[in-house]
Amino acid sequence: MENEATIYNGAAWKDTNGEPIRAHGGWILQQDGYFYWFGEDRTEGRKVSCYRSSDLCTWENRGAVLTLDSKVQPVYYRTSLVLCPPEMADIGYGQGAVIERPKVLYNERTSKYVMWMHWENGRNYCDARCAVATSDTIDGEYVYHGSFNPIGHMSRDCTVFQDDDGTAYFISAARDNADLLVYRLSNDYLSIDELVKTMWPGQYREAPAVMKRSGVYFLVTSACTGWLPNQGAYAYSDSLTGRWSQLLPFGNSTTYDSQPAFIMPLQTKRGTDYLYVGDRWDPSSYHQSSYVFLPLSFPSDKELKLEWADRLTLDLRNGLFDTKVQESGLFRIKSCGSERYLTVDQAAGEDAAVNASVLAYLAEEQKWTLEQSVEANYVRLRSKADGRCLAVPKHPNGELLGDGQVRLEQQGTPSCIEWSLENADAEGKLIIRNRTNGKVLSAGFGTGGNREAASVHITDEAEHDPRKGSDPQRFEIIKVF
Repeated sequence: MENEATIYNGAAWKDTNGEPIRAHGGWILQQDGYFYWFGEDRTEGRKVSCYRSSDLCTWENRGAVLTLDSKVQPVYYRTSLVLCPPEMADIGYGQGAVIERPKVLYNERTSKYVMWMHWENGRNYCDARCAVATSDTIDGEYVYHGSFNPIGHMSRDCTVFQDDDGTAYFISAARDNADLLVYRLSNDYLSIDELVKTMWPGQYREAPAVMKRSGVYFLVTSACTGWLPNQGAYAYSDSLTGRWSQLLPFGNSTTYDSQPAFIMPLQTKRGTDYLYVGDRWDPSSYHQSSYVFLPLSFPSDKELKLEWADRLTLDLRNGLFDTKVQESGLFRIKSCGSERYLTVDQAAGEDAAVNASVLAYLAEEQKWTLEQSVEANYVRLRSKADGRCLAVPKHPNGELLGDGQVRLEQQGTPSCIEWSLENADAEGKLIIRNRTNGKVLSAGFGTGGNREAASVHITDEAEHDPRKGSDPQRFEIIKVF
């Protein structure tokens, strides 16, 4: 049908020129039958790029709307107009200052498009400023008005919200992400009018996104785990500046491998539908990071639900149309102690060892199947890349070989290839126990200082002291989406 569009989550997102879409931490505005998608761009002096689509599926690159060469113009309060700090050493963020989470609102009073964003110096994340730019047209060149610390506060991950009466708010993480601060903007949206709310002080939330439905405000955020995905949380309130509910989980333990970017309302004949738009950050390679578009549902006026869909077909005239979920049957095994994922070291050949390395979405070596054993309550953890099972090699006389390191073995060879998954805690973190010797899997860093990979071995189960951090003997079994 003419009004339908199909979005494939988990795939590489490319524009009509076949180039990767660079719109992370983004924002979408609708105008004259088009969706305009803004987001951070870290290539060749670009800071913010804009894409246009009529169907949310096919995206035309409208070019960079903010670059190192953009025009600058001070406004009526003190800001820094620097976009390329002197003596800046590129540490992987691209040229010049780092610009993240650009959000754009249209101001009817001034007929201007106003962009708010997060600004850092390109060397580190110590400046923690917000920045402002404006344009007369939605996808034109934006004039940069500078960066500053709002009312002296730090400002990192941020979003904006425009209420029904046209009042706009800027929400950003402060105090090293410990607090979320809500600021009311001036009538022209160019400056801070007043700090009106501190949300969940000391809870360390980032990636905020706000929406309003039937008079109820919802805010979604993530925890602070760097590039690694975590359990998203939402809250609701009858007043943006009033009392909010406690934080409640949504999605799965990794928010389906994503972090909130924004929530997009879709106006259709049947009313308003809402799409969660998230960044799928790839810790192994920023430029391989992708996106997810997922429908939000509301079991009640103050409940929000997010479910996975491999394929999302939208009827842009009549409303959300269809979702399809195809189970991959694959899992990643995350070490809670090291924040690394069980990985097959294929370079070792027949003696393939297993370590725990940084999450990489495209790495087949980090994907496993869970096969139920003939004996109840046991599973075999089989590597998708290697085809062999996680095992503890042993001598024919039954004694363990080596130093307790785990290996990969084919089914039927003299090895301990069966494991029990037991003692799940409230967050679903498990003990993985070998059937033959009763020892448990553990992952930790050596003393050499290499933090890229953790060693995986078996050891006696030990009571963990939480004062020493996360338990190296706990693991999460996470579906591959």
